[in-house]
Amino acid sequence: KEAGIVFSEVEPEGVDMPFGSTSGAGVIFGVTGGVTEAVIRRISDDKSVAALKSIAFTGVRGLEGVKEAVIPFNGRNVNIAIVSGLKNADELVKKIQSGEKQYDFIEVMACPGGCICGAGQPVTDSEGKKRRSAGLYEADRMSNIKRSEENPVIMALYGGLLKGKIHKLLHVDYQKGSEKHDDNQGMHR
Repeated sequence: KEAGIVFSEVEPEGVDMPFGSTSGAGVIFGVTGGVTEAVIRRISDDKSVAALKSIAFTGVRGLEGVKEAVIPFNGRNVNIAIVSGLKNADELVKKIQSGEKQYDFIEVMACPGGCICGAGQPVTDSEGKKRRSAGLYEADRMSNIKRSEENPVIMALYGGLLKGKIHKLLHVDYQKGSEKHDDNQGMHR
């Protein structure tokens, strides 16, 4: 309002590149379970449309605070936990520390339901959260690019500007007592 912008009068337009090209896997990062689903898509040997559809029914989708799934991969079962909400994350950590639970892969979203239900979003009820989630899955369904690694803009960045620098620029390691760290938080690149 202070800048004189009336949002109802703003004409929709495309997002500036390179941010305008997304994959369906990237879109669903905003809902709890979306990161896990994107990872499963990435590691799956079967790249067919049927395989993509079957991933949706592995137990990774839904707004529940804690979800578990078992995914076959490379001849073994991968135990997965998906948690949204820090209270649920804390409870899961306690179960892991006590030995009650063991996982190979854990997704944690601080906001219950994922980013679509977070503090940066307008307050809504449970039906609104379901509609937001459904909207992301619909955008994924409509996307021509289903896997993150198939996004041509990302591939061009990886092969050009970021070539040889990907790990240094895009990855962070957390190590307790590390000699290489920022602000004594154990984080280093």
